[in-house]
Amino acid sequence: MALAFEDGVTRFITCREDQTVADASYRSRINIPLDCRDGACGTCKALCESGEFDGGAYLEDALSPDEAADGYVLPCSMKPRSDLVLQIATTSAVAKTSAATHRGTVTALDRLSPTTVALTVGIEDRDALAFLPGQYVNIAVPGTEESRSYSFSSAPDDAALTFLVKLTSGGVMSTWLEERAAVGDELTFTGPHGSFFLRESDAPLVLLAGGTGLAPILSILRTLAAGGSTRRTHLVYGVTTDDDLVETDTLERLAGSLPGLSWDHCVADPATTARNQGYVTGLVGLEHLHGGDAAVYLCGPPAMVEAVRTHVAGLGVAPSGFYYEKFALAAAPAEVAEEVAAPEPGAVVPEPAEVAVEPPPVPVAVPDTVAELLGLDGREGRTSAGQLLLPPVELSPVGAGAAGRGADSPADLWRLAGQRVGEPTAVGDVLPVADADDLLPAAGARAVAGQELLPEARIEPLLRPPAPAAPADRPAGPPTGTVDGYQIGEEHPAVTGSDALFDARRALELGALELTIGRLTHQQLAGYRLLAEAALPYVEGDRLVDAASYTETNAAFHDHLFSLTGNEHLLRAYQALGVTGHMEESLRAATWIHPRCTQDHLDIVTAFSDGDRERARVLIAEHAERSKQTTRRAMRDLAEGRRPRFVTPGRFAGQVVLVTGAGQGIGECTARRISAEGGALVLADRAELVRDLAVELGSPGAEAVPVVADLETWEGASAVVDAALARFGRIDVAVHTVGGTIWAKPFEHYPPEQVRAEIDRSLWPTLWCCRAVVPHMVERGRGTIVNVSSVATRGLNRVPYAAAKGGVNAITSALALEMAPHGVRVVATAPGGTEAPPRRTPRGPAPESEQEQAWYRTIVDQTVDSSLMKRYGTLDEQAAAITFLASEEASYITGTVLPVAGGDLG
Repeated sequence: MALAFEDGVTRFITCREDQTVADASYRSRINIPLDCRDGACGTCKALCESGEFDGGAYLEDALSPDEAADGYVLPCSMKPRSDLVLQIATTSAVAKTSAATHRGTVTALDRLSPTTVALTVGIEDRDALAFLPGQYVNIAVPGTEESRSYSFSSAPDDAALTFLVKLTSGGVMSTWLEERAAVGDELTFTGPHGSFFLRESDAPLVLLAGGTGLAPILSILRTLAAGGSTRRTHLVYGVTTDDDLVETDTLERLAGSLPGLSWDHCVADPATTARNQGYVTGLVGLEHLHGGDAAVYLCGPPAMVEAVRTHVAGLGVAPSGFYYEKFALAAAPAEVAEEVAAPEPGAVVPEPAEVAVEPPPVPVAVPDTVAELLGLDGREGRTSAGQLLLPPVELSPVGAGAAGRGADSPADLWRLAGQRVGEPTAVGDVLPVADADDLLPAAGARAVAGQELLPEARIEPLLRPPAPAAPADRPAGPPTGTVDGYQIGEEHPAVTGSDALFDARRALELGALELTIGRLTHQQLAGYRLLAEAALPYVEGDRLVDAASYTETNAAFHDHLFSLTGNEHLLRAYQALGVTGHMEESLRAATWIHPRCTQDHLDIVTAFSDGDRERARVLIAEHAERSKQTTRRAMRDLAEGRRPRFVTPGRFAGQVVLVTGAGQGIGECTARRISAEGGALVLADRAELVRDLAVELGSPGAEAVPVVADLETWEGASAVVDAALARFGRIDVAVHTVGGTIWAKPFEHYPPEQVRAEIDRSLWPTLWCCRAVVPHMVERGRGTIVNVSSVATRGLNRVPYAAAKGGVNAITSALALEMAPHGVRVVATAPGGTEAPPRRTPRGPAPESEQEQAWYRTIVDQTVDSSLMKRYGTLDEQAAAITFLASEEASYITGTVLPVAGGDLG
């Protein structure tokens, strides 16, 4: 469905036949005007330009017969019967919540040190601004068209708003502060933004701040002090030089009011007078992690963040949460980078103004340690973590006596220190951008806590060491906010072994509550209630009647609270936790749900409507616990159902087994059985699903290593084998299960591109994987290859697939002849119809038309009729045959294709 708004923006959404248009719209986080949700008020009235629909039940006061005859509809009541185009009587900005703009006045300018200024701002509508300790705003620099981003150093309930600003030579904000700013000046800013903030918990805290990254940490400490917190907290504050060390008296005062707070600081400059010369990792020890119960909050430059991550991983204890905000420094060689603000989501960014070329750089030494890196005082534009990124080069002179700007080529304008860092952007028509109203265009990139951030640009690859891999039991979720040149992210132990993800989800929702309670309009509450009610039809008591639909509506309900904050970072942080994905996976076959879950949704909305903060907090916390119980029980049931039905203990002990297509289906089941029988696994798939499987199966003595690759290519297949050899040094068994029918139709209906796709999917992965692993097995003089073919080489409505699997049979028999003299066995199974849960990564589109469904039904009927046992097989039965042929029990079998199809020989 197309929703066309008054400002020319069109949004596309999907809507099921049993959904109202308003329901589908809100699930897509498009908040069309809504008051009643049941056709009584007419607030959502829209014009249907095309399409068929069921108008539903409504009052004539809301939509008169004449209006209905003219094509007007009520999205809260109507259900689609075809694709629709609707004209929505509002702008796209109204339909989607965006960050608010606030106006304030400078009330104080305090020079804390030669490099740092404290900016204090007062606003008249202080009660209208809610933020969480750690968040930031974009401040418009007076007298310019640019914005810069700064984290609050004040607490959310403080009357005045304070920020720490790092002064940089020639910087837009710095120039204003040093030359023109005065008490009484007016400022505007948008926000709050960001998902880096203190989560509500009783867990011990480790706080680390680099430079003016102290600002969000101060906000966190002031919040703890205001609430009388007794949480055990250790703060480490690191700076480059003594001039950068600020707010130490404030920290002393906070330590006096926080009985659980200990703190220390360090300076990277070897000439420092501070008691600790070095960097923050030297002041964080195992005792501060409290056995993994502690949560780490870190704000600083990338080198510091990566150093801390490596240090913490080296301590051998994963914290319950690792929250970070890292800002990339884009500094000129001889001066510290200025803080730069990124554009608001959806804002149009103007072309950058022409700037003067910097003088030729002075070469700097490549630092060997993070301490030396931080000691460069902004000259780190050439290096990162001790690696030279931008080598010194000779630049043409500029200034007096130079040829002038006119001599520069367009390409020169896209170079930094002689290195190409971007490309000119083609200038064309500016398309309408949704939600740009009330947003401040920001010509550059932004900064956080007074540190410059990189603008969004296409940067050539730079040589840098790989980021430390997170331990298998502590997966790193994707960071948020990367579009603007800095990253906000968090990491937690895996959901299979810890409740940390569930706790993080609850903490995020409690944070969103603080930003929205008492500030929602009647229409926003109506939309919130609509989503709460949407889950009701899918639950009866403690029984799920439609688990998939419940999961979808439940996710939409929880997502909506974050969309109401106007902070896209929060929504992305919530989604990055992956709790919804875990629920979706575990609830697929579940039948039990805590009987209070759907009522909780309704009660939470009621608490919001009443403005009852405490009631809402209790409900959100209790609902999080009930959701955890539901998901945990479903996960246990799912794990029980995934245990191999047949197991021969120790059969693969000491062996390294590569399984391709391990993300689901036969490959996954085979991998589970090999793991249960003691094998070390290399799990390959094009889907990220293998990462979760590896975490689940991995254990001491039975390691499981995931590799994500496209096995339809030689590059992908060889990469998988290389990864296996790099980790284990050998491959004893290679099981190749990739393939499967994509379409089902008579051959004359296959277009050429579909024929090619079937061959690519079901022939090339086996051929390439055999080619990749054979040299290694020949060199070792031993090994086993098990290919997975199909009895469908004689079948209806899938000739291209049959051809591909016939090729797998030929590979097996021909390769067995070649490999026998080298001590390598090559065998295959030919599965028949096999029952399996719905694929999480579909091979292709499901049959839609009646004709397509009939063609597919022909396959099903033939499969059952051809089987002497007149049934489909199970995944366990397929895995049993594969693991037998892969084991030493089949040491005298090679060149054989074993049908596993209930008597159908194919």
